[in-house]
Amino acid sequence: MPESFKKAQHAYMDSEMWRVDVPAELGGTPRAGVTALALNEMLLGANPAVHIFAAGPGFANMLFHNGTEDQKRLAQLMVDKRWGATMCLTEPDAGSDVGAGRTRAVQQEDGTWHLTGVKRFITSAEHDMTDNIVHFVLARPAGAGAAPRACRCSSSTSSTLTWTPANSGSATAPSSPTSNTRWA
Repeated sequence: MPESFKKAQHAYMDSEMWRVDVPAELGGTPRAGVTALALNEMLLGANPAVHIFAAGPGFANMLFHNGTEDQKRLAQLMVDKRWGATMCLTEPDAGSDVGAGRTRAVQQEDGTWHLTGVKRFITSAEHDMTDNIVHFVLARPAGAGAAPRACRCSSSTSSTLTWTPANSGSATAPSSPTSNTRWA
């Protein structure tokens, strides 16, 4: 990332205004819902890229409210360490039709999930502004019919930190040889 963008990103994260998107249980700022909307709208209008690259705390909120106990602990790490987050929802032939996705998730004996398919980042992707990036991947569980869909969370971890939650529902995928993060 260009140094000028890193400076803007770090200034926003250092301001801790992102805490309005985080529940108090995770160290967020208690506030009226409209306050978060107003602050996010100002940031989105001023610099949409910073808004997207600062999505980690908001994703932690989603994971905390919808995840397993292990995923809730991961959400706390996302907030405490100010990790980034991405959504990997779209596929080359599906476009915006989420139901047309063909990526499959097969649960492994250890409780993790193995993904098969091709996904595209729709937010921020890989970057060098945080120690870790958690990738949220949309995949259809093996054996599911056309209607059910499941969003599985996979965490990418740096070479100095490993996250291996038991029965977390996390997806597994091969690491990219050009990436400094790996899927866990």
